[in-house]
Amino acid sequence: MPNPFEVASPFDEAEAFEALIDVIADEVVDAQSTEINARRAAAEHAENLRLARAL
Repeated sequence: MPNPFEVASPFDEAEAFEALIDVIADEVVDAQSTEINARRAAAEHAENLRLARAL
């Protein structure tokens, strides 16, 4: 017997999984960008400290 509370979705499961994969991939890219930016900032900070000490 069909579930009377089930709502028809405009997406099938494959589309839902594809959307989920896209979201996860975006999160991975964001995390990698954040890590790269943090490493750059740390390197710039270290270089600025060296320059300041040289004065």
